[in-house]
Amino acid sequence: MKERLRQYVIVGNSAAGISAAKEIRRYDPIGQITILSDELTYGYSRVMLPLYIARKISKGQMTIAPRTFYSSLGIRLLRGESAEVVDPGAQKVHTRKGRTVPYDHLLIATGASPTRLAISGADLEGIHYLRKVSDAEAIHKELSLWSDPVLVVGGGLVGVKTVEALLARKRKVHWVISSQRILSQMLDRTASGLFLKAFEKNGVEVHLQTDVMAFEGKGWLKSALLSDGGALPCGLAIIGKGVKPNIDCLAETGITLNPGVLVDQRMATNLPSIFAAGDVAEPFDVIQGRNAGNALWPLAVEGGRIAGSNMTGVQAVFSGALRMNSMEVLGMRVVSAGEREGKEEGKAFRREGTVYRKMVFSEGKLKGFILTGDIRCAGVLTSLIKNQTEVSASLLEEVLGRGVSYRPRLHRLGGCIQVLGT
Repeated sequence: MKERLRQYVIVGNSAAGISAAKEIRRYDPIGQITILSDELTYGYSRVMLPLYIARKISKGQMTIAPRTFYSSLGIRLLRGESAEVVDPGAQKVHTRKGRTVPYDHLLIATGASPTRLAISGADLEGIHYLRKVSDAEAIHKELSLWSDPVLVVGGGLVGVKTVEALLARKRKVHWVISSQRILSQMLDRTASGLFLKAFEKNGVEVHLQTDVMAFEGKGWLKSALLSDGGALPCGLAIIGKGVKPNIDCLAETGITLNPGVLVDQRMATNLPSIFAAGDVAEPFDVIQGRNAGNALWPLAVEGGRIAGSNMTGVQAVFSGALRMNSMEVLGMRVVSAGEREGKEEGKAFRREGTVYRKMVFSEGKLKGFILTGDIRCAGVLTSLIKNQTEVSASLLEEVLGRGVSYRPRLHRLGGCIQVLGT
């Protein structure tokens, strides 16, 4: 009797889902793979959305999985099909369009959705959240139609890259940020200040420790009322106030949530044959010492790869998440990883123009670092954190201070894992 083909179902068509599909096909060349996507597009990179708004790339250049990707790997992609209910008992996924998709192994890679402002006027036309390509298309179009100032709300990665994109479009920008600094989840006060000054030099009007209390307009956005009593004229607003995991389809399944999906080192949930990866998942965080969500593209790719492998029965282990970011803003590069503040900090960090280096230690181990301007050795420093290698602050300060000739010593300590920098 012919053996029944395994049925793999992936809910989500972004970094984690695409990575998992590739890994499944690597180990199971004949199993049936179905991907459910709530969007009508093929796979694309969300991190490139600001570049599209800035007119630096075309929509097509954001694509990471074109039509041929799915056909060449024998993947059935159901576009515009979002999962409404997961039924673990029957091992089926029910979509909002009424389709039922059975599975032997299921990956939840539903990602996250923007946190929306619950204030008066929040439903006015001209207010956007940047998460999907359809959001970027709407913003792109409206920037071409209107010349009014643009309001950006939120000082995180979405806010920073959005403001940079708007500057490329030569737009007047008002920037409202609740906290005392930008990129507060990534940088310390000193590093944040370097980037804030760069934005201000480019004409951005920044309002720190301020909130938007209400939007005003008749059908279309005209202004925003602030917590300090002021009002800002704007014809377009882009909100970046964090995200929340998309877990609605998991209600009453018995999957452990916190608020994302808790997973083990295999990216497996507490239910048999169900895995999770990407922004919806909460794997073990090596610095926090507990399961936690980290909405980062590289972690989504790695988590998807590990999940896909284990779905086929090939054992793979996720070494642990590490909060890490690498980006370039207004020509300045920065890499940060792990903890930003601590009782034991590198005492000889350099601050020369836009070059700033800081290391955080605890009990003889590196727990975090920030490198701006000069990001050499970022990969090895990241490895030292993940491996929790014992290393002295004086050695790292010497290596970073003296440059290339001392780097082999650091490579030997860090091992072979090198990412982001050298």
